Formats: sequence, structure tokens, C-alpha cells
Amino acid sequence: MFKILTDAVDEKLASIAPVLREIEQGGCGTDLRDLGLHLVRALRLFERNPGIAAAADDLYAAAVALVGENTRLSQPSARGRRLLKDAHLRFCSRLEAAADRVGPYEFLLAPDYPISKAA
Repeated sequence: MFKILTDAVDEKLASIAPVLREIEQGGCGTDLRDLGLHLVRALRLFERNPGIAAAADDLYAAAVALVGENTRLSQPSARGRRLLKDAHLRFCSRLEAAADRVGPYEFLLAPDYPISKAA
């Protein structure tokens, strides 16, 4: 239920990685939906942070571009895959840096409910 923030960040990043692998290997619209849900859950770990939000937007935009290439081309371009990897690394570093700034003794007090139950 209650987690140390750095553990929650690690868990969120671990859940995003397989979705990005699927997108890289020919993903489709459902993979984008899954990525969007994971990004929203990761953003909810922190108070409003423009750097994290921008990195999440960049990651999602790179994924959308790669899925677009997947539908048009037989194989996505190396540039599209590289942009996705770079955006993923930026997002990871922003989340980890934000968790480190909060400190090791801060706890995530709000349980992470699925998006459908939060509304």
C-alpha cells in the first residue's frame, strides 16, 4: 500500500519498459493507450512538475510517431527508434532525479488506484 517514493518510481519505470519494447517491435494503438495510462500513473507520484510532464509528453509523442511508422512502413526507421529510446531515457532520469530530491524518508501516502477507480 504505502511505499517509499523511490520504490514507486522504480515500479512505474519497470511497467513502462515492456510497453515501449512492444511499440518498438511493431506496436499499435492499444500499446499507445497502455503507455498513456502508465505515464499518467507515473505523473501522479509527484506534485505538478513541468520537467516531468514535458518528458512524458516527449516520450508519448515519440511513441506515436513510431507507431505511425509501424503502420506505414514494413519496419520502423532507426531514427524513430532512437528518438523513442532518447525520450525514454530523459523521462527516466527526470523521474529518478525528482524522487532523489524528495529524499529517502518521504513516503507516498496516497495508494495508487487504477485510473478507472480514481474518478
